[in-house]
Amino acid sequence: MQPATAALENLGALPQRLEVVDAGDQRTVFLNGHAAVRYDCDDKVAERVLLTQLAEVIPLPDRQIAAAFQIHPVTLSRFRARARSGGAAALVPSRSGPKGPSKMTPKIEARCRALRQQGLSFRAIAEKVSHRGVRISYVTVAGLFQDKSLPPVPLAPEALLAEPLLPQSAAGAAPNGSPQSARVDLDQPATERTASADGEFWHSRYAGAMILYAALARLGVWDVLAQLGANAGPSRRFGWAQTIASIVFCFALRFRSVEDWKNGLRRDLGVLIGEPSAPSVLTMRSKIKAVAESLDPMAFSGAMLRRYLALEPVWEGLYYVDGHFCPYYGQHPTPKGWDGKRRLAAKGHTDVYLHDAKGRVLFFFSQPLNDSLARALPGAVAEIRRVHGDEPFTLVFDRGGYSGDAFRFLQAEGIGWITYLKGRSARRQYPLQRFQRGWFSFEGRRHSYRLLEKKTRLKAVGAMRTILFLGDDGQQIPVLTNLASAARPAKVVHCLRLRWRQENSFKFLSENYAIDQIIQYGATPEAQDRLVPNPKRKALQERARALGKQIQSLEAELGRALDGNHEGHRRTTRGFKIAQAHLRRHIAQQRQALARLENRLRHTPGRISAQRVDKQRVLLRQDRRLLVNALKLITANAERMLALGFNRVYECSKDAISIFRGLLQLPGIVRPVAADRLEVVLERPDSDKVANAFQKLLSELNAQQSRMLGTGPILAFRLADVNISGSLT
Repeated sequence: MQPATAALENLGALPQRLEVVDAGDQRTVFLNGHAAVRYDCDDKVAERVLLTQLAEVIPLPDRQIAAAFQIHPVTLSRFRARARSGGAAALVPSRSGPKGPSKMTPKIEARCRALRQQGLSFRAIAEKVSHRGVRISYVTVAGLFQDKSLPPVPLAPEALLAEPLLPQSAAGAAPNGSPQSARVDLDQPATERTASADGEFWHSRYAGAMILYAALARLGVWDVLAQLGANAGPSRRFGWAQTIASIVFCFALRFRSVEDWKNGLRRDLGVLIGEPSAPSVLTMRSKIKAVAESLDPMAFSGAMLRRYLALEPVWEGLYYVDGHFCPYYGQHPTPKGWDGKRRLAAKGHTDVYLHDAKGRVLFFFSQPLNDSLARALPGAVAEIRRVHGDEPFTLVFDRGGYSGDAFRFLQAEGIGWITYLKGRSARRQYPLQRFQRGWFSFEGRRHSYRLLEKKTRLKAVGAMRTILFLGDDGQQIPVLTNLASAARPAKVVHCLRLRWRQENSFKFLSENYAIDQIIQYGATPEAQDRLVPNPKRKALQERARALGKQIQSLEAELGRALDGNHEGHRRTTRGFKIAQAHLRRHIAQQRQALARLENRLRHTPGRISAQRVDKQRVLLRQDRRLLVNALKLITANAERMLALGFNRVYECSKDAISIFRGLLQLPGIVRPVAADRLEVVLERPDSDKVANAFQKLLSELNAQQSRMLGTGPILAFRLADVNISGSLT
């Protein structure tokens, strides 16, 4: 920690304003506009000591200090308790992992190094040094040789050029002279490394993930971000391209979140982006914030939609629209929406996604107020119009988009739509004899249905085409559409049934890419006013309801008195009224009070402005979330593109995706082979079928001549066998 001119003990007047600014790998704390402390972002001990000192010195609440450092107030309170009990030494983080003695004794370590000199692989060494009492993992063995890694592949001395992993020449212009090649990335420094005489290389546990650079280049991610002016702020390391690549690799390697990135091997992850080590979680967060502030995330998603459709047009112009609810469990009073998994209303936000008939995710936008799907359809149409222009297309959605207003809007725009019929007419049953057999061929398979076509009149919409088909359990399911009769009934029904691919995509994206996560903290008040139920009217209704029950009780008491009246004592009604005068007077008073309450209810509005009753909601900040989610969709599409190329030779679509995900985890080495070329040597898979299909895919990627980070060196991939001596052949 580097203190500024004034120490915390000599601040004099207590400050009233605290600001924390990140610049590269340095974090500066400003008190009343003056720089007080500067330290490394990764220095957790210095930050904890500083937090406890600030909490004791400056007159600010703990929650405000914690918010400035992006931690929870309970965490700050825990740090202060540790400092009071044990001083600064108690703030030092304890060593993670096993606390007992290491199984890697000096004797075992010496034997491992001797076996490594003989050329054995890490797994072979682990098997030889392990015995019944001690089991040594090959990962532990590999940790002993992180600096040396695998033995270098024998090469001619002239083939080993002393080039950095990211040459400076590659940042300026490429041989093809394209605009992408000529783009200068000033905030993206190269990694300065020199080659030794026996050949330089970098080992990475995650080298297989580098094939994603080919898919990212084909999708044009780097060009789109450069055109939008992406910028990670002033820094010596980790420019915007390396930040984007780190996020892509984070979720491609199935880290559950940005915070889970810390569980990876930073040195091995750094090889993927051309750095000695990968950025820390704190650096990643600051870089994500800078990139999100430098561009419009929705413009980025829209530009990528055009790229997706340019590479693979949508079949029959068919777009599937549906909302995906993301619950929120924080303290902010965010709008509530329907959580389909828990079957209840909960706080959160809704994202509306566009898919095609193949289940490929194309675009998404946020609905923070959790509006119905029918209200989100105009936004989806506007995004599709930017790509399609005036060409016709069709929307497919579920019952959430069923609305007369939505149908009239789509009719006026000349857009086709397919959905389910809902309401009383949807429950009407028809004789099975009226259903006829129909079929439709899709993706090489013939799908047969029993169909009945009729018309259904909708209010303010008109008579719409309705097609009923028998489900698997014999249930009659009605489908509503405005498509002309030229569209075969079986085709309409099958297109709607393909909507389950979108639901499967939601499940896949949630499990593998965590699209439900909240990326950033903070919220902003809702700008638009709204009407909420009047609490005064609700209180009056409760009072009127209670008073009505009280009157009923008094009237029942009067009736019981009348039933128990002895005519010998009170023979006339007048005498009974005189005897029950007090009870009758009480009932009359209560009725007058009820009449006054009902009069007040008539003059009390049922809904009033939310600002009058201080019930304004807040909306979660989402610029960083929109950017990260867009990159998650890019990662999913990049993996899908490569997996389809892998399956062209593998020819088993059921497990091609899962097997390909494992190929991204292949270890390997990266080495320079020319002035502007890197070779990525990956460990050959055990299965010959998988290896042959993967080798064919790598040959196609090599022909593409993709570059690292868009402007870095050209990447070439190949597989290598690992024999008993551990050398690559």
